Amino acid sequence: MPPLQTPPDTSPADVEWLTARRVHMPIKCFETKLKLQNGESTLPRSYIYATRITRADTFGQFVKRAKSETGWRFYAIDASHSPNVTAPDALMALLEKIVA
Repeated sequence: MPPLQTPPDTSPADVEWLTARRVHMPIKCFETKLKLQNGESTLPRSYIYATRITRADTFGQFVKRAKSETGWRFYAIDASHSPNVTAPDALMALLEKIVA
């Protein structure tokens, strides 16, 4: 599958940097089901929702699940789908909070 278009809040310099590194994703990444050998994980789980969404809001369905299922911690970040590129400092602060 070809890479998705970069989010609109991506700077031109970051678009150039990303373009040189982006590759197609193998379709099997989307088709292969995850098989849990020992049931649900008991490890802490966190869901980070990037709030600068597209019209499709592809990840909104996962927000509902993360908020309603036990065992999940929910966090929101003011960023598009690539916070590691468009909001790295905010993402790092949030990750540090999660692992603390």
